[in-house]
Formats: sequence, structure tokens, C-alpha cells
Amino acid sequence: MSLVILTGARGAGKTTVCYKTATLARAAGYTCAGVITLSRPDGAREVLDVRTGQIRTLTTTPGSGPVVYLGRFCFDAHVLSWGNEVLANALPCHLLIVDELGPLELELGYGWTQAFATLREAALIPALSLLVVRPELVDKVRLLLPVDTTLVVGLENRDRLPDALVRFLRSSTPPRP
Repeated sequence: MSLVILTGARGAGKTTVCYKTATLARAAGYTCAGVITLSRPDGAREVLDVRTGQIRTLTTTPGSGPVVYLGRFCFDAHVLSWGNEVLANALPCHLLIVDELGPLELELGYGWTQAFATLREAALIPALSLLVVRPELVDKVRLLLPVDTTLVVGLENRDRLPDALVRFLRSSTPPRP
């Protein structure tokens, strides 16, 4: 298992690296699972189940049901629960993606908290796990999880990283037959 943190400034392309890596890995015969948080042009957030392709709207408005607040965001508690269920059932797989572990998880105890338990299931952990983490929280995550590598995503490398990550996956794990 290799646990890789992807970090970098907002808009650097961390989510795009995750999405493209999953697309390339799947095309090469690898099983992929986890969650990717997508931004819509209107600022809303959606969550993609990497294994099934199902998408749910994560951000909502106050009064629309149970919610969790963080800054300017209002998260749908049902979608957070669904995402945790996705992570609870993610293993086994070759590539696990958790986009992102941030203040919601590390400071409030909400969000993709199931990611921590899933990653600790050492016997079933996939060949490659990608975690998106804000730069200011990388040290905190490194204290909680056995991180192997931290990659800073930026304009100069974001287009090359998906190919490099899939090459690593190929060198460490054969795809399913």
C-alpha cells in the first residue's frame, strides 16, 4: 500500500488529478473506489462515488433537512452519511480516493470520517490511496495516518501526475484479470 497526499493551493487541480487518475486506472483494468468532491460553476459541491459513478449534491440550503455548517458551506447530513457508507464499502480495490480530508473531518468530526477507519484496515488497503488535503492540514493528517508521500499539485505538474500515479500502480500491482 502506498498512501499519497495530494495538496496544493485552491484551484491547483487536486480534484482533477484524482478524477483523471481514476479514469486512467479504470481503463487499465484496476478497480477504483472512494469519493471525489466536485465543484459546480455556481459554487455548489457534489460528491462522486468513484466506483459506481453516482453523484449526489453535497451542499444545500439551511432548512432543507439535517445539515452541518462549516464557514460559508451548508452540507447535507444525509449526503455526508452516504459518502461515509461509500467509504465503508470501498475495500477491496486497487485505487482508493478520498477528496478531501479537511476542517470538516479534522476539526469538527464530520465529513468523510470513515476514511480514517478504511485506511487503517491494513490487510485490505488498496495498492494506492490518494488523499486530498489542504496544505495547512497536511501535518495533522500525517500524525493520524501512515502517509508515504506528499505531492504538491500545481500548474507545472497537474497534467503529468495522473499518468505517473497510474505508472506507479502498474509497477506495484497487476490489474484484475
